[in-house]
Amino acid sequence: MDPTSLGQEFDTAVEQCTGDIIEFFSKLNDTGTEKTYEEVTAVLDKFDAFRAAIENSVRRKTVAWLRPWNSLAPAHKLPIEVLQHIFHFVLFGASGRRRRHFVARLTVLRSISSIWRDVTDRTPSLWTQLSSQDHIGFVSEALSKSQNYSLQLKYVGVFGSAEPSPFLDKAFMHLDRWETVVIQDPHGLLMEEYFACPAPRLKRLVASTQTGGIYFGRGPPPLLFGGEWATLEELRAVRWKNMDWTDVHCYRLRALEIEDYFFFDMEKLFSILAENLDLRTLRIHSITFRDDLHPQQAPDPLILRHLTDFTFTGTTQIVQDTRGQVGDTPVVRMLQRVQIPACTFFCVDFRLSGDALLSEFLNLIPSPLEIFQRRGVSQGFNPEPPTARVTFQAGEFQCAALGNPKLGHQYRVVVRGVTEIPRAPEEWVRRELVDAWTEGTKPQIQLRCWIDEEITELDDIFGMQDIGSVVELDVVGSSDGNGLARRLATAVASDNGSLIGPFLGLRTLRLSNCGLNGTEVLRMVQDRYAQVTNPASIAGQTTTEGDPSIPTEEGITIMLGEGMDRISRSIAREIRETPGVKELIVYSELAPTDDGSSGSSEESVWSPYLSDASEETDLSSHDGMIYDIGELQDVVE
Repeated sequence: MDPTSLGQEFDTAVEQCTGDIIEFFSKLNDTGTEKTYEEVTAVLDKFDAFRAAIENSVRRKTVAWLRPWNSLAPAHKLPIEVLQHIFHFVLFGASGRRRRHFVARLTVLRSISSIWRDVTDRTPSLWTQLSSQDHIGFVSEALSKSQNYSLQLKYVGVFGSAEPSPFLDKAFMHLDRWETVVIQDPHGLLMEEYFACPAPRLKRLVASTQTGGIYFGRGPPPLLFGGEWATLEELRAVRWKNMDWTDVHCYRLRALEIEDYFFFDMEKLFSILAENLDLRTLRIHSITFRDDLHPQQAPDPLILRHLTDFTFTGTTQIVQDTRGQVGDTPVVRMLQRVQIPACTFFCVDFRLSGDALLSEFLNLIPSPLEIFQRRGVSQGFNPEPPTARVTFQAGEFQCAALGNPKLGHQYRVVVRGVTEIPRAPEEWVRRELVDAWTEGTKPQIQLRCWIDEEITELDDIFGMQDIGSVVELDVVGSSDGNGLARRLATAVASDNGSLIGPFLGLRTLRLSNCGLNGTEVLRMVQDRYAQVTNPASIAGQTTTEGDPSIPTEEGITIMLGEGMDRISRSIAREIRETPGVKELIVYSELAPTDDGSSGSSEESVWSPYLSDASEETDLSSHDGMIYDIGELQDVVE
């Protein structure tokens, strides 16, 4: 039969089926006698429902008709073990958490063919991760098909609501299989009913609230799982302020994370660490410690030989005699007491106050070189030297070391509340980012300075002008623009006559609100080339940094930001044509460069427990910070 005739028969069949459907509907509903608009509207609504029912029926019958044909596809000849691996890849991410639209994905896999349905139904590990936001029918089916496998559960409550939970009713009958439990905003009465009994397989527990407290009608909420946490390996408490840490005893913890807790006893934290010396991850965020009496004798150090992730940010301490707070004592006490010889991720952020010495803190923290060497050993290769971003801004000293800018920092130290820039940060930069790297290439340093005459001055910046590994200089807000331009263009020599500055390795110069016009910038780059970076002017010279002078063919990129963007085209052209200048970028606001970018992921955030140690230090999936509370409440489907 030719294609034209076949197409005509196809159209005829469609028309006949459509006519039969309408005719049958008319007989079924006795149409044609309607008199009013409302009656006609009612009939049309019935027809829409009838048509939808037909479409669903056709879809079901089509799937049933295609299933035998699908079973003949080459994919169905794969061994069952291979299919199971493929299904796991489709349904779960690299960390083991189920992906977004998990239930829909699983439903599609089961509808492909009877063979695939049979494989999915007979693979219990595909049915072990459940959420209170799943349909209750799916939950019942999953609990049955998961057999005796350990369960990973997430419950999201409604603040103040003690309504019974069908999800918890079903899951509670399998309490002996609970391995991972994520709880958000449970009512106190529901805690008494479902979360007060011991769970013998419990390994991971995440407890969180959006408001910081749990609503309960009478008395304090009970201890989670009766306080029986002997099997617990990972514990996260996020704004769980009703928790009594006094009787917390765990002996197998690999990960501990606490965020937003008031009046915490630091000695209790030390006792938890002492009971869990095999800890891999320790993250403390936004904790206010109470000022208890310190031990009269110096206690023995706590050596956490396997700890790879150390994060201690936003901590303060209540001082009872002055009714105030200080921000430095907790982190200093922690670093004095705890030793972390295996750490590969280090993040500390605190506010300096009282009589604390910045130099004391800087002497306690590990070296960036140690962090990167350990990481190279753990991953079996020698990592490239990092890019280190050193920042002086509004009473803040910050150093963030980036192994790969796209993956985020592996080492970050932030000290706030610095009333003046002492020599300690400069000495630390020289010691840890320059002198310590005796082999191979030194880290490239991005130096960012916000000029504040009361805290940071030009002298503070140019005290580091002899460090040839400074490849980027970002200066904001200098009232002495001419002085800045003069220093950047004036060669600096050591006592023995060697050329050492200013900033011989500079590749990018960013200036914002520095009080320089286009002509002054042009004069600065011309003088700098003539006196500093011209190959002829440095012929025969030696430097302390190997030879960081700027090659003419590469040159320097100049970026003029806010307050310096009024520049004529002719001046801009002259700057670009000046030898030693690679590029000129003029725009009103320099967008701050990110410490790293976090790519989107289709992996579900339904169960944000900490992964095992090998994944905790994988920067491709770890940003070093706690998951946002919003991630605990995202809809799974």
